[in-house]
Amino acid sequence: PGAGGRGRRRLGEGGDGLDVVFIGDSITEQRQGTMMGKSVTDFDGIKEVFGKTFTKDKGGDFNGIAMGISGDTTKNLLWRLMNGEMPYGLTPKVWWVGIGLNDLTMKGCSEEVVLLGILRVVEEIQNSHPSDIIVINSILPVVRNTDGLLEHLGKHHEDVALKKKEKNLLDEEMNKKRDHVDLWPSIVAINEELSKFASAHKGVKFFNADNVFVEERQNGKYVKMDLMHDTVHPNLSGHKKWNSEIKKRLHEIIKDGE
Repeated sequence: PGAGGRGRRRLGEGGDGLDVVFIGDSITEQRQGTMMGKSVTDFDGIKEVFGKTFTKDKGGDFNGIAMGISGDTTKNLLWRLMNGEMPYGLTPKVWWVGIGLNDLTMKGCSEEVVLLGILRVVEEIQNSHPSDIIVINSILPVVRNTDGLLEHLGKHHEDVALKKKEKNLLDEEMNKKRDHVDLWPSIVAINEELSKFASAHKGVKFFNADNVFVEERQNGKYVKMDLMHDTVHPNLSGHKKWNSEIKKRLHEIIKDGE
């Protein structure tokens, strides 16, 4: 419940002339330079880059704000939207939704529950802002081993890949809730359904961030470790590349809408 108050204070930046509002969890909150509402020195650069990209007065192509709260699930975000974070007058051209990872990891929800939670958030925005565009960002990959291995390709590498995953799952830094589960297949399944939903619904778009954070090598698919701050959060380089691709997509979306 306390999350809604923090969100409303951030709206003091104003809603007029906004091109995009980013809503989500800690990955979105990084763009504010904070974690759990407290400034984090490691995220200062991320905040600066976000400002330069999404503030026209700072040389950006768009005006945007980020409203993220660490630990938020789809249920938390829905509560925020229903209790003050979509006030009359906040009318961006695009709502950029990045949520669902905490449902899958911290809460241990099934793929179906995570999907329904994300779509319920989309529905709430549509009900209040039927003419606005909604972009659903794909759930980002989760690092589960030191090499960033997500998916092995080819039988030759199967045994080695699985043994390496099992060994690395013992790492203390991995999430305790579902550290026994390889989350990549679940993330892929959810993202595929989100993409299908967006294709079938007017005003809804899907943005696949795998193009930024995942690479395919000869023996498998890997998270680009040089773009990650930890197991789930992008670092400064990751945000730079992600922002660049988001900017390209926004140009396409807003141009088509004019």
